[in-house]
Amino acid sequence: MDNLLQNKIIGFPIIQNQQEFVIAKFTISQIFTFTKYTKRILNGFDEKGEPIYNEEIQREIEPSRVKGIADFLIEDPEATFPTNIVLHIPREVIESQVEHSNFIEIHLLKKVFDGVKNNGDVLITIIDGQHRIKGIEIALERIKTEIDSYTKILRTGQNKDLEEKLISRIQRLKDLQNIELVVSFFIDKTIEYQAMIFSTINRTQKRVSQSLVYELFGLDKKDSPQKTALQCIISLNGHKNSPFYRRIKFYGGNYSIKNSPPLTQATMAKSIIGLISENLREAERDRNKNRKELNQRTVGSNIYLPFRKYYANNNDFIISDNLFFFFNAVKNTFKDKKGKSFWILDNDIQKPQNIFQTTVGYEALLKILVDILFKEKIADKATVVFYETILNSARNLKIDDTMRYPFNNRGKKILYLDLSVAIWPPSELDDIRLTQLKSLIETNDLE
Repeated sequence: MDNLLQNKIIGFPIIQNQQEFVIAKFTISQIFTFTKYTKRILNGFDEKGEPIYNEEIQREIEPSRVKGIADFLIEDPEATFPTNIVLHIPREVIESQVEHSNFIEIHLLKKVFDGVKNNGDVLITIIDGQHRIKGIEIALERIKTEIDSYTKILRTGQNKDLEEKLISRIQRLKDLQNIELVVSFFIDKTIEYQAMIFSTINRTQKRVSQSLVYELFGLDKKDSPQKTALQCIISLNGHKNSPFYRRIKFYGGNYSIKNSPPLTQATMAKSIIGLISENLREAERDRNKNRKELNQRTVGSNIYLPFRKYYANNNDFIISDNLFFFFNAVKNTFKDKKGKSFWILDNDIQKPQNIFQTTVGYEALLKILVDILFKEKIADKATVVFYETILNSARNLKIDDTMRYPFNNRGKKILYLDLSVAIWPPSELDDIRLTQLKSLIETNDLE
């Protein structure tokens, strides 16, 4: 099987301690079509899909190690790399993903390959193996330089020794380009999580200081909104009474490639960060600030950020508590005729049965939570009962109506507006929410 076909990466799903990744093999030539070593730290993508880099940190490598690897490849005809190269694929560069019975196809956007080919953005980044990748690149460059040099000399006249060296180097280049490497792909992970993977891999081989891990991934040991978001997710995912217990693609769950939780830790992290910082670029700036500095907002900023003040004042527990309380209230309030919660996943069914069990459903509910916090302004005193009281007026919504609530952005908007109208009934017929609902439903009927 060709594991790189028409911009598709074809690999095999692997589960280790309930953590999912994809493994495949590629020739060196294939690998260099979708990734290469870069100093730049890719921290995410903005609202337009453009990459966001940490401009203050460069991921450096040790020249002596790179040279040693290049020498090893060039001079040793039996050179091998039995250990995996570990790469990260952001969700934003995946055009589609198809899971088969025993393998998975990941169709990458063309810009992934164009960026590498044209020395532009490298969007599939290296978690572990940057020295090997750079060493391989240097080895290939050195051999190509030698081939060019021999070819130029031989144009001026025959030289048997040089001809033999040229033939040898051409063959060595082909051999190296066709070396197959084992590659592991992690998909849609935060930069903090990538650092954790790197640390875990290298801790089993030799002691790696946490300072080096933070330096390599452009992170800081001090607090950041990103670190707070990750810690909230770990807490919510690991608590047995949490509405997110075993619901996130992260440690602590029990799932397979075909039956996996609806939320990724990256999706949840971005949603939490989005309630602390105004946008992803602002979040990168906030990463380098002290907590108290976030009490101040940029001039002209008017987006309501309910979790910002709690982060700024070192009250992270209020953030995780409100997510815990609100989504438990969702689980307790919205039930079918048999009394089964629409929130609870059926482990025997591979696909979500209603919009609450999807990413767009989570996003619609989170938006309602933001509205509640804006109107009530008591996040530091909220409880499950408090949220149940508010949500109770929307309890009769037919959440399992997939015609009204399809698993897409339209379904997300309709769900949000239905919840909003039920919780805060319109006082006038020209309420903008009713107008928006009518437009969305009519558009859906036309389709």
